[in-house]
Amino acid sequence: MTDETRRVAGRRHLRYGLAFERTQHPEAAVDQFRRAIAADPTLRDAHNALAFHYQQQGLLAKAADAFAAVASLADDYFAHFNLGFVLIELERYDEAEREFRRCLELDPGDVAAQLELAYIYAARGDYETALNFLTIPRQHYYDDWGVFHLLGRCLFHMQRFDEARQAWQQSLALAPTPETQLELLSCLQSIERRREFHATISHKDELYIHEGVICLGSAMDDGFTIRPLSNYRFSELDVARTIQRFLALARSSEWRFGGVTTPELMSKPLALTLAQLLNLPLLSLHHLPQLSEPILIVMAVGHSADLLTIARERLPVPGPGFCLAVNWTRQSKLLPEIIGVIVEGQCTVPWEEELQSLDTAGQTDHIKHIAGRLIQMVQTLPGEDNLPRQIRYYTRHHRRLAINALLHTSPPDHPAE
Repeated sequence: MTDETRRVAGRRHLRYGLAFERTQHPEAAVDQFRRAIAADPTLRDAHNALAFHYQQQGLLAKAADAFAAVASLADDYFAHFNLGFVLIELERYDEAEREFRRCLELDPGDVAAQLELAYIYAARGDYETALNFLTIPRQHYYDDWGVFHLLGRCLFHMQRFDEARQAWQQSLALAPTPETQLELLSCLQSIERRREFHATISHKDELYIHEGVICLGSAMDDGFTIRPLSNYRFSELDVARTIQRFLALARSSEWRFGGVTTPELMSKPLALTLAQLLNLPLLSLHHLPQLSEPILIVMAVGHSADLLTIARERLPVPGPGFCLAVNWTRQSKLLPEIIGVIVEGQCTVPWEEELQSLDTAGQTDHIKHIAGRLIQMVQTLPGEDNLPRQIRYYTRHHRRLAINALLHTSPPDHPAE
């Protein structure tokens, strides 16, 4: 087959692929794009079409490879920009930076590339450099809420709180959806939370500042110096200590729940334990009564943020979530209102193997047995000397909690220090 014949065949397959894509036949389209590339590996438009297809399907690593092929065939601005954009989504920031810097070499005044470089440096935590790259984009994209959201984030981390507030308020005025408005209101709230601290910020403090999240810890800590764990298997003592702290805070704060529910089997022993200790019904997520009080969603090991989201959607009124161990932080930034600890890698609870070995009837009886053990341990576990101070952290000093909006409580205007 001659070179000209290959080029003709490649263009023919490309046309077929685009036609299949327009008629919503994605599998046939991608097959034709691949055939076009096989016939003519230098056909840039075929690589580009395949890359955009992969990007739309969420196959970002494949999209990056295809965009890289485009960039190798044509050293132009759009080839490098498209590749850099996908590399940011893959969090491959060093590679993405190279692509956007090449964009600036090809078009020194390009504002879009400067904005992407600002995102890259902010993601790395180099907020001063990110702020420098935002100088022109913030003027050019004066009606883009995302630019001012990023600007506020940089200023916040540089502790320029008044300027961060101004940027986020401008972003809020431009926000296109209720979801983005809520996100920005949370950002503004984080400024007030950050002002409550004058000393070194701990992991527990950070969770409170950025999300209003309550972090209780486990038997592995003192309730204040709480660090993310790695590849951790919980003991019943760990679970009992976290429950003990939860109960003390719930009673001191006078939280009122209509019941307790859970979206998964492995969390039922924990959910039943809390329900009985709080004197609340354990409710099936699939048959929830119409209650006016919020229902507490309980998860033992949270492997999937989507599971929490789905559970929330089933509630008759918005309710808070409590997760003993959040294990999804690499996949999602979502956090429940109350957590024990964050765990990276493998994470299990002590009853996991017990329940997996039983049939449905046996599981039901054994869940009650496990809950009984946990209740006894919680009630006989010696209290911590610093438990009152742990409780005061959230009831007196740092009261701007995410759970307040769900339990219809409000913090004071000026929390006590």
